[in-house]
Amino acid sequence: MAETYRKSKIESFCQRLEVRIRTLRSHLKQTDLSDKHDFLQGQLTALELVLQELNVEFELTNESEESS
Repeated sequence: MAETYRKSKIESFCQRLEVRIRTLRSHLKQTDLSDKHDFLQGQLTALELVLQELNVEFELTNESEESS
């Protein structure tokens, strides 16, 4: 039971990270935020790395990777 609960919490956290990643990607496309491009790109890279590490560590599948 506890293992299932923890896994569902991790999956929920990963879903929230994916939302943040999509938001950062959309911000990168906005011309009015071009002066913050390097900062946003750094944030995006860091979140993608954390998400990838969580997926590997907890043997989760990432929906965006499956569709590629």
